[in-house]
Amino acid sequence: MLHIRGNALGIAMFVIGGVIAGVGGFILKLGDAPIMIMVGVALFLMDMIIRLRVRNQAGWLMSKQLGGYFFFIPVWILGILVIIINILNGLNLIS
Repeated sequence: MLHIRGNALGIAMFVIGGVIAGVGGFILKLGDAPIMIMVGVALFLMDMIIRLRVRNQAGWLMSKQLGGYFFFIPVWILGILVIIINILNGLNLIS
């Protein structure tokens, strides 16, 4: 059995991101970069909406208990990384 380190909220965010990627790729027939940029935006927004609701608590932006995380990284950071990588990919700056 594969053990994934993260919380249920973070894993649920990635499942929703997978649904977005599936709909964009298989149903809408969009390219990889636009789909993954949408996934990155969705990950970022989902996590930030949850975290902004508890922003009065200490460590709200990075805490494991106040939002989604995957391994040791908050989901919003992974969303930004996905966006940046796929913008560069869409501009053919990386292959």
